[in-house]
Amino acid sequence: MFNEEDYNRSSTEKEAQNEYRVYTASEKFIIGCLALSGVPVPDIEKETGMSRAYIYQQKEKVEAYAASLDEPKENAPAIELSNMFIKRAILILALYCRSPLEGIQCAFEHMFQMKVSIGYISGVINEAAERAQAFDDSVSLEGIHQGANDEIFQCGIPVLTGIDAESSYIYLLDEAGDRTGETWEIYLSDRKDHGLELSASLNDGAAGLKAGVLKVYPDINIQLDVFHASYEMGKEVSKVERKAYARIKDEYNLQNRLEGKRPQQKTIDKLEEATLKTEEAIRVYDIINILYAWLKELLGFSGYGPDDTTTLIGYILNEMEKAAADFPGLQKECEKIRKNLPSLLSYIHRLETRMRQSAMESGIPLEAYHIMYRQLSYSAESRQHQDMEYQLVIMLMDKYTEARCEFQKLLNETKKASSLVENLNGRIRKYMEVKRFIPKKFLVLLKVFFNTRRYKRSRCKERIGKSPLEILTNKTHPEFLETLGYC
Repeated sequence: MFNEEDYNRSSTEKEAQNEYRVYTASEKFIIGCLALSGVPVPDIEKETGMSRAYIYQQKEKVEAYAASLDEPKENAPAIELSNMFIKRAILILALYCRSPLEGIQCAFEHMFQMKVSIGYISGVINEAAERAQAFDDSVSLEGIHQGANDEIFQCGIPVLTGIDAESSYIYLLDEAGDRTGETWEIYLSDRKDHGLELSASLNDGAAGLKAGVLKVYPDINIQLDVFHASYEMGKEVSKVERKAYARIKDEYNLQNRLEGKRPQQKTIDKLEEATLKTEEAIRVYDIINILYAWLKELLGFSGYGPDDTTTLIGYILNEMEKAAADFPGLQKECEKIRKNLPSLLSYIHRLETRMRQSAMESGIPLEAYHIMYRQLSYSAESRQHQDMEYQLVIMLMDKYTEARCEFQKLLNETKKASSLVENLNGRIRKYMEVKRFIPKKFLVLLKVFFNTRRYKRSRCKERIGKSPLEILTNKTHPEFLETLGYC
């Protein structure tokens, strides 16, 4: 039976519960956000049971909190958009971030609500390039003795490049109209006026480069780049491998044609012929691949002297030519290596000279260096290697550790490849992708930028935390922006 008194009492209790309900801070904030976002207050009142006055209070609190977010904080870090800050930001975006001029302009507009013209940005970069040129001219190149010289190209125009093979300092990075011997002579002569005295030049077989180097340094040791010789040979070996895989595929297809149906004599004959061709192709590739692996070992510090190395490489090339009768490209590369072999093995003679000089200066027996070098031709577990090690310990006694460190240093400092130029080419390509064409002034800026930037990681632990300029001069120098006076 309906009891009106009980019903009224129950309704009053519910209202009291809503009226005195304790809301958490998060709930109050959400209610204020709902009211501020446009949700009708009566709807919020109906949903939550909260009075309208209280809802309006929460709305005002949220509104005040939102306004306070836009107010400057006390002791908050502030950026002063000074002229120096703008110039530093432009150079950082252009060099560290590799941004185009339009990208730099957009960065200022979106981050600082500031309009910077393309002309002003170009002016800052040109000013920095002039400072970079002045700084580059002030650096003495007397400490560079082994130079990796080569050409890189942008839009078909050569950029003459020279890098110190030991410190990785870039001493030449200039756009030129051509790459003839006369042009190389002009640019290298300019570098010679700044103290560059090369005793060895690591370069490929480009005729103009070689002629220009010899005109400026008549007594220089030309070290033909071992990397390029090995790389070009490797491309021809890959063709032999691809032909072997093609034969295998042909044989596999014929085998599939014979499955599931009555074999035809014509297909069986083709399969027999294909099997013979496949076996021959695999045999030829195996021989050439093994010979190529031996060749790469001999073009490194193999432990053999120049005469033995020449004889062994001659044998490898003869055998490779016999096996590569159907591959004229590979035979051409064999002939090229045979022709350039004295220059390719020049590093062995330079190592011998450096060992002789070190023996005179340090008192370490030259025979000890010769034994250490011959050890390279044996594995560390072999009996021959262990016998030589015992001989070294008896010969050197307490100077053993010193001799080992000095010999390893001589190996590391005797360079035989111009790979640093290929590395630089890869780094510059990232800027070419943005600019399509790098002007001369920007090349100067890149040159100083790379030379003053410290290595964060390197296979040579002694380089970590140092820039090429610091390695070359053995002195501490400021980084790029501070070097050019943007500090």
